[in-house]
Amino acid sequence: MHKKHSSARLAFSLAIALATAAIDREASAQADLFLSAGAWVPVLPEYKAGTISDGGSSTDLFSDDQTDVGAQLTLGGFYHFAPTRTLFESDLQIAGIGSMGSSGTFTDNDPTASYGFVTLDGRGRMATVGGESLTMDVDSDVFHLHKYVGLRDRFSLDWIGLGDITIGCGFSWMLFDQDFQTDARFGDGRRGQSIEDLDTNYLGGEFRGTLRQSIFGQICYFDARYGIYEMDAEYFGTSTLHFNGGGLAAQGDLSTGLKQTTTTAELAMRTDICIGGWLVRPMIGVKYFDDMAQINHPLEFLGGPTTLTTDSAYVFNGSIEFCF
Repeated sequence: MHKKHSSARLAFSLAIALATAAIDREASAQADLFLSAGAWVPVLPEYKAGTISDGGSSTDLFSDDQTDVGAQLTLGGFYHFAPTRTLFESDLQIAGIGSMGSSGTFTDNDPTASYGFVTLDGRGRMATVGGESLTMDVDSDVFHLHKYVGLRDRFSLDWIGLGDITIGCGFSWMLFDQDFQTDARFGDGRRGQSIEDLDTNYLGGEFRGTLRQSIFGQICYFDARYGIYEMDAEYFGTSTLHFNGGGLAAQGDLSTGLKQTTTTAELAMRTDICIGGWLVRPMIGVKYFDDMAQINHPLEFLGGPTTLTTDSAYVFNGSIEFCF
């Protein structure tokens, strides 16, 4: 798989998070730190490959839903500026899935239709002939970073029968780095391949609120977040077609991008549990992305190059939070 992860970018984010976690050791009574780990389940825009042509129109042959179970790790904390109600907040989330694979085999039994594979620039195409099969294999992975730095104020809602609430906002940056490798194998030995990298950055601000409430004697936390971002997607791909003897028939490279303003929304719930003297918080949550970049491959020979469009996406989380 083609990799384009920025180790420098990751190291910089980790340095900021660790520096925040280490803030003023002498006043540690005013700092709340946490480390959470658990499952990360993204439901990302579909990845489509291959074409079906019936002489009049072309449609996508194969689609992968880009949904799987991965892992996530979050490091963060709060620092209370006593005696004020203001808190400084910072956290870093790292998540990903190493491999999401899927495949399908299609046989051309319709004399008026054919299955094909088009290069990313739209200038090369191979298609099935009379009953020939076409096997599509897609392997993909996704890597995610989220860095947040902001301020909150704490208020008491006891006067209306609720607990404490903290509300604030801050700077937020997210990255989704997706890599795809698609292999198309024709029944007569011909083959096509594409290797693609899609980086989607979100830069903007996030509003956060947490309600701390006792329910039947159990402390619960209800988190709500709303983000406004400038989405910047960058795409690079290379594709090849080979004859059944292995010779190169066509090659197409392409790079493109997409920018637009978008929003996110997130809801989560946590609760306090003491295990062996340690305070831990089980958490479940879901995050909605109004727009996430999606690859749109050409469906016809000379029908134009690969472009980027957007679709909505979701990320489900389930983790255990360890408090220090």
